[in-house]
Amino acid sequence: MNHERLKEAFLQGGEREAAELFREMMKGAVRLGLLEAMAEEVDVLCGPRYRPDPNCACHRAGSERGVAFLDGGKEEIRRPRVRHETEGEVRLATYEAASSAQGMFDQVVAAVAQGMPVRGVERALNGAVSKSEASRMWVEKSREQLALLRERRLDDADWLTLLIDGVWLTRELCVVIAVGIDAEGNKRVLDFGLGSSESAAVVASLLDGLEKRGFAPGSGRRLLVLRDGSAAIEKAVSRRWPDSVRQECLVHAQSNLREKVRQRDRADIDRLFKTLREAQGREAGEEAFEELLEFVSERNAAAAVALKERRGALLAFHQLDVPATLNTTFLSTNLIENVIRNWRAQSGNVKRWNEKADMVPRWMASGLLWAEAGFRKVRHAGDLPRLASALSLYAPSSVAADAAPSSSAPSDNAGQKQACQKATNR
Repeated sequence: MNHERLKEAFLQGGEREAAELFREMMKGAVRLGLLEAMAEEVDVLCGPRYRPDPNCACHRAGSERGVAFLDGGKEEIRRPRVRHETEGEVRLATYEAASSAQGMFDQVVAAVAQGMPVRGVERALNGAVSKSEASRMWVEKSREQLALLRERRLDDADWLTLLIDGVWLTRELCVVIAVGIDAEGNKRVLDFGLGSSESAAVVASLLDGLEKRGFAPGSGRRLLVLRDGSAAIEKAVSRRWPDSVRQECLVHAQSNLREKVRQRDRADIDRLFKTLREAQGREAGEEAFEELLEFVSERNAAAAVALKERRGALLAFHQLDVPATLNTTFLSTNLIENVIRNWRAQSGNVKRWNEKADMVPRWMASGLLWAEAGFRKVRHAGDLPRLASALSLYAPSSVAADAAPSSSAPSDNAGQKQACQKATNR
């Protein structure tokens, strides 16, 4: 009868009715299959009905109400009972599997990973899984993801670039995140560090962990590091890789500078920064920077002094003389900002962070891996060999000296010798 109704619904163009009938048919087939599987298991334990095996220690004990998870919901069924002569009730393996909420594990964790609260999961599944069960499933899955993120090796890629940025969860809890880009243009979330602030110690600890897992610039090359205006990140990175090319985000610099000029001058600030971001190579970059500096000097002397002091960090990438097609990716921290934005979308329903347990690392790992799943290669990845060549330790450049304070980093020659020695040791 159902087959006839389904056929009639399709012929009459009732797509919704046909879909509902089809779903009910499939659900009924699964239900019937479960009942048959339990009956077969009872026959194996007790022998055929009405012809029990006299040598068998198990016997049928009627039936009772039970539950099974079918088609994403919990339903009542009649389950057969079996008793052992000495050991009491025998649990049927088929019923145990059908009545376990673990069968909905993937469905539950996928819902939580998309930002649904565990209470919402309970309502969405019509109470098939309680909020405590959903919470336990999420804890189990997020711990697996934390182990996956922190145990995978990092020496399987030729790394070109490291991006570092921090996100505040509370007033006293900061998470510093690291993302890497390899020579083929692939992006990967590397790790994260927790601290009470975005301090140099937290960043240094994060970098220690990355090195232990095999993260390092390619042999004979400097590392390109992208960051915002954080002095703590600059300090930790300059100590770890004194010869690295450290580029400060132009988007952050533009935003900060706009606040220091009159509102009517902000459109010109935006125009000048756009010219700087689109400039290709050292000469064009320096020319665009000088035009920006001159404009700011006429409007805010203190801001002009601060801008001039950051000249090396803001022009570090331009000094490499690589195609401007790479500017969009390597002149800002937008990539890692997008990662943080996606992570917030996944964890937006969390209202209170339990710092004493492993809640923060679990949610960070799951959210970062979820964001990483949407990664694509960087734009114009075909130009990355030019960048790799420009980052060579043997390429003439004064970027490292310009980007780092002379008091906190060795000279270019010393840094190159040190990096060459490391490359030889490896």
